Amino acid sequence: MIDFVIPWVDGNDSIWLEEKEKYDKNQKQNHANSSMRFRDWGTLKYVLRSIEKNCPWYNKVYLITEGHYPEWLDINYKKIVLVTHEELYFNKAHLPVFSSSSIEMNLANIKGLSNKFVYMNDDTLILKRLEEKRFFIDEKPVDFISHGWLPRNKIFEKLRGMNSWAHSIKNNINLINKKFYPLKFNKNSLYHNSYSSKIKVSNFLLDILYKKFLWLEHWHHPIPYLRTTLVDVHKEFHKEMMECSSNKFRKNNDLTQYLYRYWQLASGNFYPYKHNDGKYCKIENREDIDKCLENIEEYAFFCPNDSVLDDVSEEENQYIERRLIDKLEELFPNKALFEIKL
Repeated sequence: MIDFVIPWVDGNDSIWLEEKEKYDKNQKQNHANSSMRFRDWGTLKYVLRSIEKNCPWYNKVYLITEGHYPEWLDINYKKIVLVTHEELYFNKAHLPVFSSSSIEMNLANIKGLSNKFVYMNDDTLILKRLEEKRFFIDEKPVDFISHGWLPRNKIFEKLRGMNSWAHSIKNNINLINKKFYPLKFNKNSLYHNSYSSKIKVSNFLLDILYKKFLWLEHWHHPIPYLRTTLVDVHKEFHKEMMECSSNKFRKNNDLTQYLYRYWQLASGNFYPYKHNDGKYCKIENREDIDKCLENIEEYAFFCPNDSVLDDVSEEENQYIERRLIDKLEELFPNKALFEIKL
């Protein structure tokens, strides 16, 4: 059985916005916590339709929310499980929270979750029919190692800068290196034939020279995990994870769900294969959305990310949202079983 886990927030919920405002006074100048991170373009409906259409073998979808849910969602449908923050959190004193990083520290506490599951965001669509082996082979998550060339040290930070997300990734890596150094790999996990020559060279340096992670290429699309991995990570890094869990907004001492991914890579508990079947777009203006939507049918996954879209006119924002939803309605016109029949 394979489940899906999706965190979602209704950024238009007036009660939730009022609660956020109580704690938001010192966060307004922090881009990582700005309002665009909570904007809801209505993509969740099409994300769920895409799962139902293209992954018909799925067991259940666990939807993590503050407590609200879309009015079109039938929460009594047998394959939808609503998980509130109150139910999710190991330490209820950390609530309320307004950070996905905090939420991700508590994923091991989802009751009833299958050991095999796929974690994905509410803006990621599955556009092609997929088999279970796209995510799991031999009971292992399908993943890849593509190591970076440069450490994110003080020199890098001075030259390039580091936002809270980059700091959280660095924090993940530091913990994994502390646990697994010196890293030891099965050769196939470093030099699989699905990897490019550049990746193999970089992985060679990781194996022979560094023996620890400096930086890793990220897959901004659905990621397969084992629940047992989450439990192991939570036991090992409980103190650091609970510090992150207590952060109501993003901070530089955060961790992210990639901590689980790095653990499975470092431990070798994955099936190596690097797919190149996803399209990820950063949307800053109407030209971006027009270009982003070109040829998306060629990909298995599509993520129109608006994390850099802020302070645009209402007219431009409406254009971007309309273009996106019109395209998703074209791709997924039929109501799914989880939608209330009006």
